[in-house]
Amino acid sequence: MKSIAIPLLAMLLVGCQTPSYEGNEKSPFFLVPVGSTLKLTRELIIPANQVAVYLQGGEVIPSERINQYYPHCKFELLRRLDTPQTVQPDNFEITQAVQEIGHTVALDGLQLARVSVGIGVHIGMKGGDGSSLQAYSTRLTLRSPRQPNVFRLSCGQEALPHEGEHVSISEMRKALGGVITLELAGRAPAATRP
Repeated sequence: MKSIAIPLLAMLLVGCQTPSYEGNEKSPFFLVPVGSTLKLTRELIIPANQVAVYLQGGEVIPSERINQYYPHCKFELLRRLDTPQTVQPDNFEITQAVQEIGHTVALDGLQLARVSVGIGVHIGMKGGDGSSLQAYSTRLTLRSPRQPNVFRLSCGQEALPHEGEHVSISEMRKALGGVITLELAGRAPAATRP
């Protein structure tokens, strides 16, 4: 009996090991390393009275067309102007990377509240299910000496608390397409990786 128990115990312990996510671009737990480079490959026009453009499925699209339940990104500037702003192709150093979870209470598609707390908010009302969605965001602070008005790239998606997770680096790349590329610090550019 003892000879069977030891190998069985060893197999159980190996099965319980935490999976490695460091360097796994498909893992929602692998955060973009500070010092990585975001490369804007073409000119972006930020409309008047706005500070951002949105990307999903490799395209720049209006905010009202974003499907919030799928990975999408927001490229942001610091200042809002009453005229359009042009961001030139450039390399941006990532100086900070954080993951956040915010909460949205929705009734039949109408967003009622947005709070940044560590618990879900549920409201039961007749005519709506009172679902509490979580917004899973990865925020990358950007820096370029040539274009100091460029501030941040935020990528995320919304989901129910028991279903959601942060977008992976692979999902970010799909959302950004060829408009913006991401080169991780300490790794070969995507084109040369096997």
